[in-house]
Amino acid sequence: MAKQGRPKSPPKAKEMLKEVIPIDDIFNPEEKKIYESLVDIYLKDFESDDLTAGDMDDVMSLAMNRVLEIRLLKTSKGSTDAQLDIAGTIEKMRKQNEKLKESLSTRRKDRINPHEHKGFSIIDLAVAFEEDKKKKLKDKIKTHKLEEDIILKEYNKFEGNRYDLDVELEEGGDPS
Repeated sequence: MAKQGRPKSPPKAKEMLKEVIPIDDIFNPEEKKIYESLVDIYLKDFESDDLTAGDMDDVMSLAMNRVLEIRLLKTSKGSTDAQLDIAGTIEKMRKQNEKLKESLSTRRKDRINPHEHKGFSIIDLAVAFEEDKKKKLKDKIKTHKLEEDIILKEYNKFEGNRYDLDVELEEGGDPS
């Protein structure tokens, strides 16, 4: 007897966009690779738990449009007439992609909780920057101090030129 009802855990967005949707029936292997790479790039902008069905549709449409645009450009390569024929289609696809990107961006902004970072101000950023700068300067001073100590040790090993042959001795002085 088959299980009834909703599965316990639905597929993840990446799995849904790459495995559940029959992209093998739509794209050749080269185009499939491009599609999957684009999906990966677009999904990096989102937390996997934050993706809605609308987000997945938009990501899928963006990736598919880009692959189809590449397909059209490849088929029209070298033919001015073909390029003129597809120019309108490519323009429509690019406008649609802009709308999809805008939609994704708007929904992502809507999900950001403005109260999450409350109390965090430009002053906090400035203090953090100054602390980081101060730490770097202290590290640099410490490094220079260690270098100076090494150089001074080497310098102090040098006895000077008192044993050189051309040094004049004072009267009654001992050359040793």
